Amino acid sequence: MDAKLKEFLVSKWSEIEEETVSLLQKLIQIDTQNLQEEGTETDAVRLLESYFNEAGVDYEVVEPKPGRGNIVARIRGDGSSGKGALMLSSHLDTVKAPKENWEAEGWKHSPYGGIIDEEDGCLYGRGAIDMKHMAAMSVVLLCFVNKHDIVLSRDLIFAGVADEERTDSKWGAKYLVENRPELIEADIIFNEVGGFTMSLQGTQVLVMQIAEKGSMQVKITARGPGGHGSLYHKTNPIATMGQVAHVLQANRLRLRINQANVATINSMAACLPFPKSYFFRYLLSPTFSDYLVDNMIPPLLQASLVPLLHNTANPTSIRGGGGQHNQIPTSAWLMIDSRYLPECSHQDAVDDIKAVIGPQRFEETVVNGEKQEPELMLEVLAYRDAQCLDVNDHVYKDTLAVISKVVGDYTDGAPVCPTLIPGGTDSYQYSKHPTLTPICLGFTPVKFKLDTKFSDLFHGTNERVPIDGLKWGVKVLAEVVHTLCESKLS
Repeated sequence: MDAKLKEFLVSKWSEIEEETVSLLQKLIQIDTQNLQEEGTETDAVRLLESYFNEAGVDYEVVEPKPGRGNIVARIRGDGSSGKGALMLSSHLDTVKAPKENWEAEGWKHSPYGGIIDEEDGCLYGRGAIDMKHMAAMSVVLLCFVNKHDIVLSRDLIFAGVADEERTDSKWGAKYLVENRPELIEADIIFNEVGGFTMSLQGTQVLVMQIAEKGSMQVKITARGPGGHGSLYHKTNPIATMGQVAHVLQANRLRLRINQANVATINSMAACLPFPKSYFFRYLLSPTFSDYLVDNMIPPLLQASLVPLLHNTANPTSIRGGGGQHNQIPTSAWLMIDSRYLPECSHQDAVDDIKAVIGPQRFEETVVNGEKQEPELMLEVLAYRDAQCLDVNDHVYKDTLAVISKVVGDYTDGAPVCPTLIPGGTDSYQYSKHPTLTPICLGFTPVKFKLDTKFSDLFHGTNERVPIDGLKWGVKVLAEVVHTLCESKLS
């Protein structure tokens, strides 16, 4: 980074930090729960408009449906780098949280209060880490650049988008990609999930998403003759579904190795001391993987590691019949949330599910010359494929080098671990851009204490962000942005 700009930033860190905290509090106080077809992201957009207007930043609001607003702001560079834009992205919607009786549901502070807890120094509220904190950091940075006439060598974009928090989202990033792609054309996009410090077997690392799993909604149905609840029934569709759910819960789907999880495991192993680093790589071995997970990986780490190595199929509900307590239903069905790895199709995941349950249970049989329906029927209701960037791309490598340098300077050398994540984000939508496929990275930096299980904060009760970690994050993000934009004072 330019030395004069760095000196200027250091003199302004306190101002930038406090403005970021203040904006995040205001964003949390705006209820933007995603109610599927309905939402109120436009309320958050109006707040961000006021910041951009005050700083003189150019922006455009795109509201494809009343209430489902998106805002895209741009600061134009001088073009001297010859590179495409850098875009900072944040979805403005959140999952649900109680507006009343929140204490009864375990919240320490109101999910929409934006309260800073004096005991633990955290800012509480729905969206604090998923992911209004990124909106606050990004908007403050763009406004700072414009107010102080900082010159960029490439365009810098902020996209505050709607409707991310559902599988079939269509009013946010997807809408912009399909209808206004010119607003969000970029070489590099910083999005969720990543930029967080965490403990890997006692070593501090910073994880950064490079890939995400695909998702699939699956329905398995069993049928039977039904009957009165007072009688003995050898076949009960609800019992059958319970048995299927148990099998899926008790057994992992097959191990699948691909570019994304190889890169993830190797990057994590490189952060560990010997001999941990040696054994960690054997998680990729068909012979030793299950043994290592079951016997050498702590349960806390198992929850996040297993989905990186396997397609998953988690039962989420069982339903059947008309709900009468004295009636055995003629059918019951099990809903499954399945996530599948890059380089897998949704059909690969279906095959893995059937293999664990028993493929013969999904096949027709012939009894006394007559065809019989399969015991189980499987339907794929919806799916979205996985997304993975090319780890050999020079733009990715150059960006990783910049991030690693800045993070190392702010953490006494903590390494950056490129990571596959089990969930889904708007990076999938951005990867479908019609004119330019961007490098999408999960980089929304926040520093956590090493004993924090930050994955529990996403969608969880008492969602929060540490104030010190947020202030650390905005400084790291600012340095990375200004380095990539070759910024300088005018």
